[in-house]
Amino acid sequence: MQAVLQRALPESEVTSAGFFGSDRAVPQVSVTISAKRGFDLSRYRSRPLTAATVNGSDLVIVMDSDQAREIVTRFRINSARIVIAGDLDPRFDQSRAIKDPWNQSSEVFEASFDRLDRCAAVLVGILQPSE
Repeated sequence: MQAVLQRALPESEVTSAGFFGSDRAVPQVSVTISAKRGFDLSRYRSRPLTAATVNGSDLVIVMDSDQAREIVTRFRINSARIVIAGDLDPRFDQSRAIKDPWNQSSEVFEASFDRLDRCAAVLVGILQPSE
């Protein structure tokens, strides 16, 4: 989602961080799928979510309600600054959570990317309404 949002909102700073691992490469299936969508993630490395990252962000986008609760608890931020990405999906998909495709099939990666792309498009429309 970071790459999609950064391309659509070039004047904004968009970062990505997570709860697990640091300096992990993107899975090869993700690199391949992203390349088909016009994004090069071959050099991307994971980074841990830190207080500085959270506190320096206007908006924190998470994949599920568990992540939202963890961020509120761990970093003591107002929950109004957190958006669960799936809540932006114009095509509800059984759950507001977006499935983590890590160690899953390419089909799961594709479905997750498709859903994140839809969510990103809605967010961009909110942040940059057409005139």
